[in-house]
Amino acid sequence: MHYTHHSTCRICGSADLMQVLDLGKTPPANAYVQFGDLDKQQPTYPLAIYFCRGCSLVQQLDVVDPDMLFKNYHYMTGANFPATEHFRRYAEDAIKRFISSADDLVIDIGGNDGVLLDFVKDFARVLNVDPADNLAAVSEAKGVPFYTAFFNSKTSDELLRKYGHANVVTANNVFAHTDPLRDVFAGVSKLIRHDGVFIFEVHWVKHLLETGCFDQIYHEHLCFHSLHALKHLVESSGMKIFDVEIVPMQGQSLRVYAAKDREPKASVAAILKEEQDAGLTREETYRSFSEVVERNKAELLTLLSGLKASGKKIVGYGAPAKGNTLLNYYGIGTETLDYLTDSTPLKHGLYSPGMKIPIKDEALLETDTPDYLLLLAWNYKDAILQKEQSLRDRGALFILTIPSVQIV
Repeated sequence: MHYTHHSTCRICGSADLMQVLDLGKTPPANAYVQFGDLDKQQPTYPLAIYFCRGCSLVQQLDVVDPDMLFKNYHYMTGANFPATEHFRRYAEDAIKRFISSADDLVIDIGGNDGVLLDFVKDFARVLNVDPADNLAAVSEAKGVPFYTAFFNSKTSDELLRKYGHANVVTANNVFAHTDPLRDVFAGVSKLIRHDGVFIFEVHWVKHLLETGCFDQIYHEHLCFHSLHALKHLVESSGMKIFDVEIVPMQGQSLRVYAAKDREPKASVAAILKEEQDAGLTREETYRSFSEVVERNKAELLTLLSGLKASGKKIVGYGAPAKGNTLLNYYGIGTETLDYLTDSTPLKHGLYSPGMKIPIKDEALLETDTPDYLLLLAWNYKDAILQKEQSLRDRGALFILTIPSVQIV
């Protein structure tokens, strides 16, 4: 069956769970299709999220075998300029202030192609721990050593024997993917020095709710975090959150700082209060979210249907995993979109999971001018609209879906 179903919360163990949104059965969002496999039926798995009334974690209960999702991963951070810039500033602002010596060790869990540690390697020893062995050569070509593994407490023991304690451990956009969570945090707690720091980023569930960006929900994303839920999780491992900030990644993400013995800053209490005021601990907030998703679906499909009926050419801009959630749940395929473009070379020549739309190099847009582009990589909207100004000057219009349907 290749997936397991949980009946309790992966942070607090409560069985008091409320279903928020059911997106049906879909293929994994990163299961891009080769041309020779177009006639084959892709495996599909349940995709639904639940709210835990115990700790407020929003999560999937159906967990697809991680080897099927991550061992041959098609996302590369380095192919994405805004993400690369984000990690350059991350290294400057968050990591380097905790490094005091070139002998210090910085470990990045789920470091992908090594972009973050590339900005740290000249100041400390670095190690990229990631299960996607197809990215090892890319990371090591940057001078960032690669350790192929899913991180857990057992992996932590191996790293301690080989490399010693870490001064800084980072993990970014990883804990949405991780199961079981508590074991990973226990592993980090063992791995960092007593005065060490754990820094991690997660997509903030407040942004998910306020924008209706349900396309962040796919099989790789098991959890959608609030600081309330993260506080419960961090403290269960013997650490405490001592600082938190909101950063503009995936719309809005929390950058959380945890350690064994540091006093909390005012930012922690401030964001906990902001979440309380926004209703992140109340189930009626999540019911409203599902209503927004359905309303946006109806509006977008009506718009696209009208444009196609009037003979307009529409393509998809970006082929991110999140876009595949939207395409599959809305049922948008090649009858609507001629193709998708993407900046990631690994995706060129492949087809989107489920709807099987061809993916082409975004350079095609230098010569091809569609009437409309459905912006699937909405989290980089501002950078994309600026980058594609010449395309827009030629008459192409972008269709936005987040937080509401609009044409720009």
